Amino acid sequence: MGGCWPFSTSNDMQISRKPAGRSCATPGRPGVIERKRPLGTFHELPGAISMRKGPDGRAERKSRMEILFVMDPLERVSPRTDTTYALMREAERRGHALYFAEAGALSMRGGTPWIRARPVSVLVEGATHRWLGEEVFREVSSFPSVWLRTDPPFDAAYLEATWILDRVDRSRCLVVNDPTGVRAANEKLYALRFPELCPTSLVTRDVRLLREFVEEHGEVVLKPLSGHAGEGILFAQRGMRGLNALLEAAVRDGRTEAQVYLRAAEKGDKRILVLDGEPLGAILRVHAPGEERNNLHYGGRAFACDLDEEDRRIVSTIAAQLRADGLYFVGLDVIGGKLTEVNVTSPTGIQELEAHQGPGACTRVIEWLEQRVPAAR
Repeated sequence: MGGCWPFSTSNDMQISRKPAGRSCATPGRPGVIERKRPLGTFHELPGAISMRKGPDGRAERKSRMEILFVMDPLERVSPRTDTTYALMREAERRGHALYFAEAGALSMRGGTPWIRARPVSVLVEGATHRWLGEEVFREVSSFPSVWLRTDPPFDAAYLEATWILDRVDRSRCLVVNDPTGVRAANEKLYALRFPELCPTSLVTRDVRLLREFVEEHGEVVLKPLSGHAGEGILFAQRGMRGLNALLEAAVRDGRTEAQVYLRAAEKGDKRILVLDGEPLGAILRVHAPGEERNNLHYGGRAFACDLDEEDRRIVSTIAAQLRADGLYFVGLDVIGGKLTEVNVTSPTGIQELEAHQGPGACTRVIEWLEQRVPAAR
């Protein structure tokens, strides 16, 4: 880590993310170096977390921290449905400072990740957001928490972002989800770490194997491994006209996952949001007329639903692995008690969940974050 970190031993404990008196590149104008003042009030120190002891002697947060959201442009965000926006809104409501950046703003100086980020507010009347200042160029680890929420596809640019974020000092900064875990977790293959929870599946680029699979099982769903948000999904049936051509199209750009079609999909699929291995809740996504895909952006609708015994068994079975991989906030797709995908890049559905079950899910996420950032432990 280097340097000495100033602490107070009184009941009001202030923790600085910057060594006192050191120079650091975090001013209002990129590239300008300014000397930080010694430890003083909380708001003087970027990334600081102010804590005090509660009645039970445990630390309680009494002020804000700075949270960096690495995500797609805010101009493209829907305030009514976007999960990242909802988490930002709740974090700011609780007094935390928000910073925005796109993944392309990440850099490496030596072996240290830096980023150009901009302070922002999302609690704005009549607008989605308001910039609170100019870009700052800061070491990524100076933020107590970074949320990697860029939407798929998981392409070369996404891969590079995870490589850079791998170098974050984890003793100072919590990245959600952990970049190493995200990189290792193909959202379809990850589910197959637990084949007993999944529909009968085949992953291949071999058309002959796919045809045999269709002939054996009758109705099959084909999903490209690199696909996301329902894109590229095909449906194959035994004896259908043009089956070979369909299978060839399914593997044209790479391997596909073939899964036995589950009749329960006619009634929709469940999106179960999981926080640190525990279920936040679930919604039932039901496809629009004339559409087989239940994804909301294809016209699907969200309905209230409860977690049943099979859903809870799925969550409890994979919880330890999710925690071990640093996959703290994920979305599980479940059809008829079978796990079909584990969404780790930027899982959605929290606003729909709160619309049906009442507010509270976003609060639970940010409360969890407040307890999990390194300075709070």
